[in-house]
Amino acid sequence: MLDLAKLREACAKVTQVFDKYPHLSESVYQRALQIELQERGHVVVAEVVKPVKYYGMHVGTVRADLVVHDRHTDDFVIELKRAPKILQGHIDQLRTYLALTATEGEMVASPVVGAVVNFGVSPAEIYFEDMWARGTAHSPSRSRSRSRSRERSP
Repeated sequence: MLDLAKLREACAKVTQVFDKYPHLSESVYQRALQIELQERGHVVVAEVVKPVKYYGMHVGTVRADLVVHDRHTDDFVIELKRAPKILQGHIDQLRTYLALTATEGEMVASPVVGAVVNFGVSPAEIYFEDMWARGTAHSPSRSRSRSRSRERSP
């Protein structure tokens, strides 16, 4: 099962390898993180598209950068960024994806856990969201005093 500590370790490895190349695109980090997580035994799918419906009618789609599947728990959605810092809009994008997929009728196990990973800074900045535990504090080593956590990988 992927958790925040395991994600932090994988991000640290990717950052270590690419730290000397400051202008790589987000897609390079996406593929590298996918490979790193797969090497650690996780089932990872890139560019997962889910429909958006309005009163049952298809009106568009959302696309998650990476989804880590686990047969015992909910999927873990990872939204990657390459920016000076994680912005509220990045967090809102993750929350929207999680909310849309968590309410999709045909899904039995839906992703309610996710993270925004920002490779635009070193070490990588991580914002973790757990929709099951909304209102409860996560306490990573460098979190802010909020119900969700933001931190940098070591």
